[in-house]
Amino acid sequence: MINSGTTTQSLAIVKTKTAKRKKRKTVAQLRTQIDTNKQGQEGVAWVRWIVEGIWGCGLEVVSASNDDGVDAIILLKRRPGLERYAGPTGDLLFVQIKTGYVKAVPTGDYSVSFEADKMARWRAKWAAYPGPALMINVVPRRLTGKDKDPVAYWADLKRPPGVDPNKVEFKLENCFDATAKSSFYNLCWRWAELRKLPVIYRDQSKPAFPGEPAMYYLGKETFLTATRNYFKAWKKASAQTAFQASLTWRGWEHITRQERPVRTKQQSLQLLPAAARIMLASSGVEPVSVQPMKAIPKSQRPNGQDRERGYEALTARVIFNERQEAIVRVVLERTRLYFMGSLVSETVIFYSVYEVARRRKSP
Repeated sequence: MINSGTTTQSLAIVKTKTAKRKKRKTVAQLRTQIDTNKQGQEGVAWVRWIVEGIWGCGLEVVSASNDDGVDAIILLKRRPGLERYAGPTGDLLFVQIKTGYVKAVPTGDYSVSFEADKMARWRAKWAAYPGPALMINVVPRRLTGKDKDPVAYWADLKRPPGVDPNKVEFKLENCFDATAKSSFYNLCWRWAELRKLPVIYRDQSKPAFPGEPAMYYLGKETFLTATRNYFKAWKKASAQTAFQASLTWRGWEHITRQERPVRTKQQSLQLLPAAARIMLASSGVEPVSVQPMKAIPKSQRPNGQDRERGYEALTARVIFNERQEAIVRVVLERTRLYFMGSLVSETVIFYSVYEVARRRKSP
């Protein structure tokens, strides 16, 4: 005899299993279903076209099996037409490519959200990479239109996160297209190239010249007095120590001129000890012309003398004891005096010193 209770229970289980089965999708539904693999490939292909096809740079795609927070690496290059700077710069950009993640083509600044644990894992990896880390959000053709190309926007992942740490914020001005190469180049700012510069150690225990005074900014003297006294001692020692240029008050007046911003003056004055070491004839830093010699029409003198002037730069990596290293550039002013077309005299003097890229920020 069949137990009615058992039969009812069995029928309920069968109905439950049947309900759990997914319903077959119609042809129209299958057409509208998003193939994430295909969409991701479209995003990588579009990034490759921009980087290799338009920029003339290199792109190395990272295997998707490794969850390293990076999908590709961009190798920046300069085009062959630039004779002086042609070829690879040595700079690398670490890129994560996300295709889709928006419902329509953005018309304003927007953000993309990710899971908290995933973002925490990614951010640690982005911070560890030696170069800029970026996210490129590609808006695919299914959103831009079949007859239109995809559009893409990029975000700097090494910038501090906004209010919500699980969101990556994109700005419409950061469009990933032919014009974005200059922005990416600015993110690197030639650090790979500048790392090849000669290294100078700013060590007060080893004087740059006999009688070099130590500059203590918190001592009894004011900052301006301390730096002025240092410049005086340096100028006096330049007559006995082999430097690549002479010291005159023209350099001091240029650095401390009234129209110059106070912070810029302060930084240049703090760099005077570094400039003294860079200018040593034994430093190994070679001058490079930054402004060719040219005649100064107003400088023609009554005795028939003519003057022309140009500027050269001594650039080096300076290692400090009290702060991070910096790229410091010393500017030299070269002046030539002519009489009746013949060279009479030539002088090279210290003109200025500043830290390269001190004002640069990631776009």
